[in-house]
Amino acid sequence: MLVTNARQRVHGGDPWRLMRETGAPRAQILDFSVDVNPLGSPASVRSLILGQMEAIQDYPDPEAVALREALSAAHHLSPEMILPGNGSAELIGLLGRSQPMTRALVVAPTFTEYEWALQHAGVVVQRAFTEEARGFRLEWDTGTWRQALEGVGLVVLCNPNNPTGVALPKADVLHLAQACEDAGVQLVIDEAFVELTDRPEEISVLPQVRELGHVVVLRSLTKCFAIPGLRVGYVVASPSVVERLRALQQPWPLNTFAIAVGAELFKETDYLARSRRLLRELRQSFQQALGRLSGLRSFATDVNFVLCKIERSDLTSSDLCRRLAEQGILIRNCDSFTGLESGRFIRMAIRLPEENARLLGALREVFVP
Repeated sequence: MLVTNARQRVHGGDPWRLMRETGAPRAQILDFSVDVNPLGSPASVRSLILGQMEAIQDYPDPEAVALREALSAAHHLSPEMILPGNGSAELIGLLGRSQPMTRALVVAPTFTEYEWALQHAGVVVQRAFTEEARGFRLEWDTGTWRQALEGVGLVVLCNPNNPTGVALPKADVLHLAQACEDAGVQLVIDEAFVELTDRPEEISVLPQVRELGHVVVLRSLTKCFAIPGLRVGYVVASPSVVERLRALQQPWPLNTFAIAVGAELFKETDYLARSRRLLRELRQSFQQALGRLSGLRSFATDVNFVLCKIERSDLTSSDLCRRLAEQGILIRNCDSFTGLESGRFIRMAIRLPEENARLLGALREVFVP
């Protein structure tokens, strides 16, 4: 189905509006609408930022060489295959303008920024929908995908997917990559959440980009290291694609602090391992608690957030968001995600135990008879 309009451009993580509306201090607001690592940023981030205070007298390195070299070492790839950006959102916009095309295919429901960026570049967006009845898991059928790729210049896949929480195994993604190669189509895979899964190496195709010149992988340091305020993302692609994207970037795309912090974060291997262990435990306990609520159905997730469907006719997602906001708790209303029934879906991050307990207590007031 061809798409000629897009839903409202909405993201989570806006405690500032609630602060303005209620006068509540930031410390009293629990934001489950934004899905970053519940451990918070590593302790090293503060000292790294303070260590760069004198450097703000100079312009930042426009090539972000320190960051590119650090990412190169972490992923065992040439620096020419890596392009840092002001968060992955900036890089998504660049990809929409990086090559001439008429149509693109987005696997939905998913992060709405892909559609917005493509449509802003004058591209007609088509969608391949995953089904609620199948847990929003992409089903592989060679014939179906061959037909869907006809006349398309670009395919966008979020893996693990936002907002469904589903992670496709690497083998399935490589099947799709092969179909795209056969059709002469570029494949963009957003792996922003992959570091927060139990086994990233079983999901990510980043190591394969070296051999797959038509595949582009997007990564974000925002989610796994809990630094959304610094805006650090990067693209891994063939040197020719990286060069084309860099030509579209604004000068100094990253600030001094983002470069300095980003260059050091992949040394935090213990932090990442601890994060995965904690999330594994938190996911299990959080979903078990959600399963005891009547009228709220949660879907299986591989990451640090859960998609839920409200199954009560007397309550909408907007109603629930409003009721929780009155208690200083923010969750994500999923009305802006194309492919999810309006008024029915919410997404909630998984946070630390005491924070989850506060959210679950508020939900019990609504969903426990």
